[in-house]
Amino acid sequence: MHIVTLDIATLFVAATAIDFVTALYFWALWLGRREQRVYLWIAASATSATLGCLLFMLREVVPDWLAVWAAQLFIIQIFAFLWAAVRLVHARSRSVVETWIGSALWTGACLVPAFFEAEPVRNAVATLAFTAYCAAMCVELLRPHRARASLNRIVTVVSLLLLTGFSILLAVYSALNEDVVAPLRKPDPLAALWLLAYMVIYVMLVMAVTTLELGNEADREREAATTDALTGLFNRRAFLARSERLMARAGGATLLVLDIDHFKRINDLFGHAAGDEALVRFAAVLRLAIAGFATDGPATVPLVARLGGEEFVCLVPGTNEAAAARLAERIRSLVERDLAATGGPGMTVSIGLAASPAGIRTVGDLLLAADKALYRAKNGGRNRVEQEEAAEPFVARGPGGATALPVAAAALMA
Repeated sequence: MHIVTLDIATLFVAATAIDFVTALYFWALWLGRREQRVYLWIAASATSATLGCLLFMLREVVPDWLAVWAAQLFIIQIFAFLWAAVRLVHARSRSVVETWIGSALWTGACLVPAFFEAEPVRNAVATLAFTAYCAAMCVELLRPHRARASLNRIVTVVSLLLLTGFSILLAVYSALNEDVVAPLRKPDPLAALWLLAYMVIYVMLVMAVTTLELGNEADREREAATTDALTGLFNRRAFLARSERLMARAGGATLLVLDIDHFKRINDLFGHAAGDEALVRFAAVLRLAIAGFATDGPATVPLVARLGGEEFVCLVPGTNEAAAARLAERIRSLVERDLAATGGPGMTVSIGLAASPAGIRTVGDLLLAADKALYRAKNGGRNRVEQEEAAEPFVARGPGGATALPVAAAALMA
């Protein structure tokens, strides 16, 4: 009966080759896209794996300071760099100290002659050093975050836990065993089994981190396609894609079209940088105004977007027009008072409203109706809120506006 055995020397050659090709691939990726620093950390990890496997394979062929100290240092850094990549994928910072603390402690210990000459203790300490980074990666992958690739995470964490447990057992075995692992000199089935597990799990880890980063890239591209770069609000495209569904789900909606008054004057008097700052401040006021606002529960939280230039839009889901009108006045009032808080150029806003139950008019129809109401607000003195003409007039004005509020509008504002 033929029994298949694992040849540790062959496995080391295979591991070195795989790690080398992986390192070349990720160095090429990073050099082509320097902003993707995750690929830099993976490339550094694979490079460490290549050097660690190569030097460890040459035990009793090259000096011990290379085959022992340097080899184990690179093996520790395999997982330290990969841990840094995982944290970067999750947009979490990592310090140089945290990335190199394992290797620093290992180096300091190796400077003690008694430690360096104690093969079992030395192997156990080195194994525990990279095991700590494996455990840290498990913790990082299990942290709460946006749901993505859950099966990928589960498989990765299980694999890491297996590698961590196996490494702890290896550390205990190493502490009790005086044998020297020399891949080119003598076979070692247990070391070969650990190396095989390392090869499989390491490739899986690299694939998992890469998949997570690709998911991040997809999210960034999706966000760039739907978000206004200056204000951080949704753009016109995202608004139109979401508004019809939101209106149908809520049974109707009130649409507010908002336009900053005399915005060109802000640009002309204070410069385009001040104009951009005014737009950012206006977006912040919109967020403040709608914070916690919902006419009939979470499903009716307003949808806010920048249509372009100084024109913004706010879709208030639901059929509560009075609440939407109060929101419009709240926005107008907050914008008018913003100067006192910021010390920047003052702003006012004109707002047009249009409302409809679901199925009667589309969002496009509401945009046209609210835009007409907006022009009436502009022509009526600006810094005011106007409803579409088909509804009972609602007018809210600041100090520079025209006449007083109608009785119906005053009741809405009460």
